[in-house]
Amino acid sequence: MDKKDLVLIRNTSPNDKNFILATWLRGLYYGDSWFREMPKDIYMACYHAVLERILANPDTLVQVACLKEDPDVILGYSVLAPNVTGITLHWVFVKSAWRNIGIGKSLIPIERTNAVTHLTKSGLSILRKHPEVVFNPFLVS
Repeated sequence: MDKKDLVLIRNTSPNDKNFILATWLRGLYYGDSWFREMPKDIYMACYHAVLERILANPDTLVQVACLKEDPDVILGYSVLAPNVTGITLHWVFVKSAWRNIGIGKSLIPIERTNAVTHLTKSGLSILRKHPEVVFNPFLVS
């Protein structure tokens, strides 16, 4: 059986929020040299507020990849929001043991994505492969 056959994509639930906040905050802090330049306590407090605002927006869509047999086991997720002409990708995360089998791609509607708000490895990869997508960090509010 292929790992991908074990995966289900579902909408987020309130129980997912702490996992999403923790992995997003750590992933951005340790994955982006610009954010690492600020003291960790300042980053964590201030960016936590930014993420809370993004997640509280009723237009924000969070899709979760989980185990089919146990939907509480999160394998990855994406945070998306509509913009004037398409979809903004705020964040995509997949646990390292589940990467490179297409979970991240299944969480991103790339044909409608026209902006990314974070320059992570995934964000940079999307920008390089899809020149019509722009980096716009100001879409986080």
